[in-house]
Amino acid sequence: MGLGLLFLLSGSPSAPTDRQPKPPGIDVAAPPPKPGPQAKTILEADRESLPPAVQRYLASTVDPPGTGRLTTAQDDLLHPNRRYEDYRRVLDTYSENPDEVVSILFTTDHFFYTGDETVRLRIRAKRGETPITPLSIDASAVREGRAGPEGDREPLRFHREGDEMVAELDTTVFADHHGPIVVDARIEYARDAFYDETLRFFFTPPGRIPARFTGEIRDRLENGSLRVDIGIDVEQAGFYRFDANLHDRFGNPIAFSTFKGELDRGRQFVPIRFFGRILVEVGSSGPFTVGEIRGYRFLDGQYPDRERIPDLARSHTTAAYDVGTFSSAEYTSEHKERMVRLLMEDVANGISIEPPPAAAVSTPPSP
Repeated sequence: MGLGLLFLLSGSPSAPTDRQPKPPGIDVAAPPPKPGPQAKTILEADRESLPPAVQRYLASTVDPPGTGRLTTAQDDLLHPNRRYEDYRRVLDTYSENPDEVVSILFTTDHFFYTGDETVRLRIRAKRGETPITPLSIDASAVREGRAGPEGDREPLRFHREGDEMVAELDTTVFADHHGPIVVDARIEYARDAFYDETLRFFFTPPGRIPARFTGEIRDRLENGSLRVDIGIDVEQAGFYRFDANLHDRFGNPIAFSTFKGELDRGRQFVPIRFFGRILVEVGSSGPFTVGEIRGYRFLDGQYPDRERIPDLARSHTTAAYDVGTFSSAEYTSEHKERMVRLLMEDVANGISIEPPPAAAVSTPPSP
């Protein structure tokens, strides 16, 4: 198989993966390798003179893997533990009159729960836009394993708080369970009229928390980029992933970044690097705010496949860096240079590295 085909199948090399070769250590922050003469000539060539596939590859690798521009449209990164349930219409009440349609919302505060947190489950019901109170709610929570529900169900009692029906689940009853918990509810929204709904959340019990943030955070300029070191106390050695976001001094999102690598036990710092080119592109000087700091230990081949760390509740304000101190250079690495050389060799050898043509869309003849 030619390299071109491999490249097209593998997608953008900047997309993060859950496994990477073990780095020699978490503090190896050496500058990106200098390109050799051959790669440097290619990388500095007029982009328009390069084959389209090489241009696409270079355009997709201007930033290091695991980091990139963050915008207000990336809600999953800005609010990584938010739930997205909305009202669901009850099929049995469908009508041409929207004021007769019953809708029900069943949700909780977030998706991941870690440690001894209490889960607040909330149900709202409305007919048209008018809130209604369910006549009864029969609900229970149960562990979920790889093959489905496991063990005894924990009954839930809902009580009214304003327009909501609320129940609290003490997660200590699931202290021996790591993974999803399923909540089933049968909601009587009118006399002898029922609606069934299911809700899931992910639970990491206290005994399975592999590490905790210490709250220590420091920042510095490194090789034209912003490096933020985050303190972590590791109880279980293993392969970890940490994510964080960067905001400007007005609170606007700028960048996201990820650290992935093997960690030994003990207190240490993990580096999160926000690439200089992105900061220059945004054109904003510090101080910056580092927030939404979270992480987990990856469990290869297991179910569940990760152990969550309690999110760091606080954010960090950096020093007042001037945007002119950051580098506007594109990301370079030995891997990137090697990929460019191999792509060019494929072109020289007549190996096609163009994407397959889009499937033709047939248009029915006009009547």
